Amino acid sequence: MNALHPDDRERVVAVWQELLEQGRSGAVEYRVLTRDNEYRWVVARGVPLKADDGSVREWVGTITDIHEEKQAEERLWWLANHDPLTQLPNRTLFQARLSKALAEAKQCQTAVSLLLIDLDDFKDVNDSFGHDAGDALLKETARRLSVMVTACDTAARLGGDEFAVLLTDPSLLDQGVAFAESLIKSLNQPVFSYAGQSIATRASIGMVVYPDHAAEPAELMKDADIALYRSKAAGRNRVTLYAPEMRAVATQRVALRREMREALSQDQIVPHYQPQVCLATGAIVGFEALARWHHPTQGLLTPSTFGAVFDDVELATLVGQRLIRTIAADMRNWLSSGLSFGRIAVNLSHAEFTQPGFAGDFLRTLDEAQVPAEYVEIEITEKVLLDGHFDAVSSALETFRKHRIKVALDDFGTGYASLTHLKRFPVDHLKIDRSFVQDLEHDPDDAAIVAAMVGLGRSLKLQITAEGVETAGQAQRLQGMGCEYAQGFYFSHPVAGLDVPDLIARSKQARQHRGA
Repeated sequence: MNALHPDDRERVVAVWQELLEQGRSGAVEYRVLTRDNEYRWVVARGVPLKADDGSVREWVGTITDIHEEKQAEERLWWLANHDPLTQLPNRTLFQARLSKALAEAKQCQTAVSLLLIDLDDFKDVNDSFGHDAGDALLKETARRLSVMVTACDTAARLGGDEFAVLLTDPSLLDQGVAFAESLIKSLNQPVFSYAGQSIATRASIGMVVYPDHAAEPAELMKDADIALYRSKAAGRNRVTLYAPEMRAVATQRVALRREMREALSQDQIVPHYQPQVCLATGAIVGFEALARWHHPTQGLLTPSTFGAVFDDVELATLVGQRLIRTIAADMRNWLSSGLSFGRIAVNLSHAEFTQPGFAGDFLRTLDEAQVPAEYVEIEITEKVLLDGHFDAVSSALETFRKHRIKVALDDFGTGYASLTHLKRFPVDHLKIDRSFVQDLEHDPDDAAIVAAMVGLGRSLKLQITAEGVETAGQAQRLQGMGCEYAQGFYFSHPVAGLDVPDLIARSKQARQHRGA
């Protein structure tokens, strides 16, 4: 008995005791200590020899070395349940351990925490440094996670750049979100180095707790995924603890995406055009194309009600493609009729810049509609510049500039690094955000900010347009500050493409009347 592996003794005794009591043949596998002081797997088989009265007279059996076969089985099991790159448990094993942990927690009335972890900007690492660097980053992430968790917890790679941690250790559960935040710090620092290159890494985490949030494995995973989405949407590199109200928001988001796909199939997504006006002359110098949804029951909707779809890369791309084709068709009609409309500003989402060949596709759409590229302006927000796809955005903007398409930076002054962006990206046009314009006449701070932005733009020889102008007083103050252009409800609400010629004609008539 002393030669048996300690982990096998209880099981072997139990099996043989049962066979003896029942007087039947059987077998048991266990590890036995050899003369070389190594454990090897064997299988012991026993057959009872019975007397005429049915009693067991004696036992006969064999012991067979099955060590190689057992090692092969264990290797196959390991391969089926672990990620070959990081050596961590894979999704299959993680799900099994999650189910087991929940069953034990229910029985013992304890808690379990589940953390879903997603590496921010992992695609950029692959694109910028190559897939070898991406693989190295995944392995380093796995190493750092493994160091953080205890032996009774589980760190796993679920696939791609998504990892998970299962916490059952009471000492870690008590720390809750603080432990998750320490995970983020561990993944961030020190900066990962590969082939002499320093690669900054960030991670977002969604966290859920049993029994506070859900009781079943699938529901816990779903709630953790919802919390992870919140972390991403809130700016990434953070921890979000699931709250029940998030489920309703997620359900609404799914419903919105379904409706948007239907809207695209029914040609309900269309551009409306708001004029940009010269403050000195009142002349329309161009238009901004704005997305509108002709909803079958709710009427004309603005992005304030459906803007969440632009967080979905696939949907944002589809909506953008539809709008660009329609805008190009409208411009072709205006050009064919001899209408002078200036430049049309087209808003682009951060998702569109992630698509390979996006700039080329955009230019081909204009070419197919026979619209010269110089009639178009690209309008982006600082979110596009801050979203981590620096190379893709920079390349696309340079392509547009080569084709004489100007670039406008929207919502200027509301982002994190406006001045840096003016230096690093080819910007021609600054648009002052409406939040600074609305109280321009009454708030000295807003007036000072607007004046500073106008002065900065003029010094850099950039076009300056103030958005959200709704009163004559605002227009007058802006003109007095040296701001040349403006747009807002004071001049016109956005109008459908068919109404643009009439709007331009009425603007000319009004200016002629004032001149008379």
